[in-house]
Amino acid sequence: MAQREEIGTGLLGPEARLDLLDGARLPTGRHGLPREVIVENQRARLMGAMVEVVSTHGFPIAVVERIASRAGVSRRTFYEQFSGREEAFHRTYDAEAGRLFDDAVRAAAGARDLAEAVGKGLGAVLGGLARDPAVAKLLIVEVLIVGPEALERRDAHMQRFAVLLEDAAITFLGAPLPRLTAEGLVGAIYDVIYKRVLAGETEDLEELRDDLLAFCLMQLRPSTDPGVG
Repeated sequence: MAQREEIGTGLLGPEARLDLLDGARLPTGRHGLPREVIVENQRARLMGAMVEVVSTHGFPIAVVERIASRAGVSRRTFYEQFSGREEAFHRTYDAEAGRLFDDAVRAAAGARDLAEAVGKGLGAVLGGLARDPAVAKLLIVEVLIVGPEALERRDAHMQRFAVLLEDAAITFLGAPLPRLTAEGLVGAIYDVIYKRVLAGETEDLEELRDDLLAFCLMQLRPSTDPGVG
């Protein structure tokens, strides 16, 4: 997959993120660059630094000074962008979780049957996490200890993935899912991914695709069969 270069939202692949953080900074003093370019660059570096610091040290140690230092900006610049480290985390989380959701939607688009739609959606999520272990740790593990608002955001993004399963069932099976079926599936998938990421096995996530697909289809097909139950 091509590296993302969406500086304004902080969506950078691991190599591009490190290039941004460790490469040349924008010139200081009188340089003629538009203010919006400077602001976007600073925001991208801070969000990239949030990913790197949290994945390396954990959120409790990701204090503002450490994030700003990794981004190569001042503490004052940090507070010009975010009200605090929680907001910086929330913004970074939303950007990266939204990217996974968008990738899953694009991957499943044009599928010919339920297995293809779910399989491609799962593949996009697992592949995206496997290719960027730092983001995987932030999205899957560290979000659990940030606070209530972070958990609400996590639940909202998980609900978006549940809707993908619900839409696939309606499209290919012609019937809606029973209540909580899709949410239960997403929760089970999250738990499997969580255990691998926590154990440092993120790079092996793509190997779970076939087993998770079989599990999903086993739950989806009977649940929409009027003869079951």
